[in-house]
Amino acid sequence: MRRGGRTGRTLALALALLASPALALDKPRDFVPPPPEQVPNVREQTRAVLIELASYAKKRDPNFQVLMRGGVELLVKGDWEVQWEALHDPSSSGFYRRLPERSVFRPLVKLLDGLVIDGLYCGANVLDKPLADAIKERKADDALIDSEKKIGIQRPPIPVEMGPFSNDPAVELRRAAEIKEKLDKAERVRRIVYAADAIRAEGRALLSVDACPAPAAAEAALRGAARDHVTSYPMIGTARLDQPPRLHPPGENASEILSLNVIHNWLPLLRSDGFGSKGRFVEAISNSNYDMVVIDVAHRGVDFLVKADVAQMKFKKLGPRRQVLAVMPIGRAYDWRWYWQKGWEVGAPAFLFAHDDQPGTYIADVGSAEWKTLLGKYIAGVMDLGFDGVMFDDVETYLWLEELMPIDR
Repeated sequence: MRRGGRTGRTLALALALLASPALALDKPRDFVPPPPEQVPNVREQTRAVLIELASYAKKRDPNFQVLMRGGVELLVKGDWEVQWEALHDPSSSGFYRRLPERSVFRPLVKLLDGLVIDGLYCGANVLDKPLADAIKERKADDALIDSEKKIGIQRPPIPVEMGPFSNDPAVELRRAAEIKEKLDKAERVRRIVYAADAIRAEGRALLSVDACPAPAAAEAALRGAARDHVTSYPMIGTARLDQPPRLHPPGENASEILSLNVIHNWLPLLRSDGFGSKGRFVEAISNSNYDMVVIDVAHRGVDFLVKADVAQMKFKKLGPRRQVLAVMPIGRAYDWRWYWQKGWEVGAPAFLFAHDDQPGTYIADVGSAEWKTLLGKYIAGVMDLGFDGVMFDDVETYLWLEELMPIDR
């Protein structure tokens, strides 16, 4: 339906306002976005860092498990990178084998043993259908879009609702907010579906972190995850990954776990502040029966685990072997982690690009040689301690930077 007049302009303005970068207030002081043609491809920078780290780990130990939390746009090429390439090389003369949209970045996918997605069954990214159906429908819709494009019909992958809805500006703003929220979720789910399909096609594991409002929702999340062959970690009422181990986790079993593909449950316990001492933290993990745990390399960020601690945690209370992975933030730096030095601030060292929205948290420049050197020491230390693998976390800061440096202005 074609819109026009004052009401249409009101909704268009409302959508424009609501589409402003959510984190604009957190940008570096006096930062001026570069011209669109000079904006770096931070997705590719992040992808390259992950590939380098994972390749090092796999070469050193082929059985070392590599998980990635989020970062779905790094696995399947989206329209942002298509636009970026068009800006930087309009004639397609300088790029070697420019991949079409929706291509899978197989060098990264093949190095991953699994992908973690937040909110698949409770939270912001809940699917309204089984994952297999969502993948099938998305493929069918994309095939139709491609066939229409060949005969000159252009339409977006996510349908956009049109108005006008009301002559009342307040109603228009409310509807604009509702439409934006709906479109944002639909777009996120579309990207998730592409990534899930890419991971599944390579036989990799798919996991989820679900912040559920009540026990009944957590039980429903587990049922949905079992249907989709996803391993869910359902929390009740919190998104903080610092909850103590459950005495009997869902899917508790006496099987030996040597890879991510056979886990029935998992525990991401990324902050151990709630445990009085490192010994109590290690004991709590050792007395649990999770098939896999993901923890920090240091209790409360500074008290390093030793090889004996990691070795102790590698066995369930039931006796069989489990997987113990270390969390490894890629796109953020934290002032409470072991590497932080007195006097550091935004710009010093240079890889501390900007304050994030949480105290003590900073957006890191993944393209910085100094930051990459630190990450290299990080993963080498993880392997030296005897961890079975690593979970790359905080990889989606490229989305923050893309909002800060738009290419479609």
